[in-house]
Amino acid sequence: MKRKGWSIAAVGLGVVLLVGSVGFRLVAVPALVRFPLNIDETTRYTGTSTSYVDQATLLPLTVPKVEPLSLSRHVKVVSGNFGHAVIDEDVSITAGSTTSKESYRYVMNRRSMQLLDDPRSFAFGKTTAPMHPGGAYRINFARGTSIHGTYRSYIPEADASTPLVPVEGLHRHSDARISVMDFSSKLERPVAPYYRAHLAAMGLPMQVSVTQLQPQLAAAGIDVNKTLADVLPRLTPDESKLLAATLAKPIPLDYFFFADGLVSIEPKTGALIDVHAQREGVAVRPDLTGASALQPLLAKYSAIPSVKALSVGLAALAARAPQVAQEFRYQQTVPSSLTVASKARGLSRRVDLVTWWIPGVMAGLGLVLVVLGLIGWRRSRRGGPGQTEIDVREPEPAEPPVPPVPSSATDPNHEHV
Repeated sequence: MKRKGWSIAAVGLGVVLLVGSVGFRLVAVPALVRFPLNIDETTRYTGTSTSYVDQATLLPLTVPKVEPLSLSRHVKVVSGNFGHAVIDEDVSITAGSTTSKESYRYVMNRRSMQLLDDPRSFAFGKTTAPMHPGGAYRINFARGTSIHGTYRSYIPEADASTPLVPVEGLHRHSDARISVMDFSSKLERPVAPYYRAHLAAMGLPMQVSVTQLQPQLAAAGIDVNKTLADVLPRLTPDESKLLAATLAKPIPLDYFFFADGLVSIEPKTGALIDVHAQREGVAVRPDLTGASALQPLLAKYSAIPSVKALSVGLAALAARAPQVAQEFRYQQTVPSSLTVASKARGLSRRVDLVTWWIPGVMAGLGLVLVVLGLIGWRRSRRGGPGQTEIDVREPEPAEPPVPPVPSSATDPNHEHV
């Protein structure tokens, strides 16, 4: 009976471990494998900055100005709970003697690594500058990233996201010495309002006069002075007043942020091992919607060649692609890639421990206990090894003894006394 009790206990404990391993894999792993709340790290990049226009006038430079570029990106978790992490990203860009600083705050799902649309997500430390990164990635990409997956990368300068396009499957990164997958991303969008304010604070003009714009108009085949000389004598007083008012208004400038880069992602952890910007920067284009007030006048006097040229030139200029003002090209430094890769390896080992080793050991031990318990229970029913089975059947009743026959009864020569 004692052996049988131990066998039942072993089977029971084994079943508990088997069920527990499944529960640990389904419940505990999602609870434990999450973005850490102690992140406080800086990544560095080097490259070049190229300016194509004069910063004050936005006139094209005869020779583009090329300067060394250094960029640092500091990421820190400032608060968090079981589900979410609030993360600050501070970017410092030094091009030549000029340094600009950008700051963004995100709220991220600690399990999926996706950014959220949240009131706590804003730019440049201002709650009045909200961002909308919901569903995209930036700080960390998805755990279990696949070359066949669908992901979007968030670009805070434009407050927009863009698809990640797979470039190369799992391969070894030559600098970081870790296996990665490569994805590319491209974007050209109007800058976000808060980034436009940042450009203005850096000294970039937000508007220009017609006079300042004349070199660009001339490049588009528009001779403003000739047009005025040809049309002014024919204008009515109201038309002259409209033309003068329109020409006196400043022309707003629209800024665009463009990005064309490559990222190398460690697939198990989603860590950004390497970021390579092939092209990134700001482009500008004059907003000529104000000239639409002159369309009736231009149509009326379209028979004048210079007026016709002005109308065609304005349409062409409005449709022209934005002009690149400043362009960055940079690469993550090798020490930064090595540091990120080292942390990714450590996190990967912890993920393996929680995801596979702990539930695997529990399942293996549980299976051994169940097998041993069943073997012991079966043997206990037979009395155990090395013991002789006892026949407990009742013995058959013995036949009564037959008394011996006297010899005289069988010997004819025996004489009776």
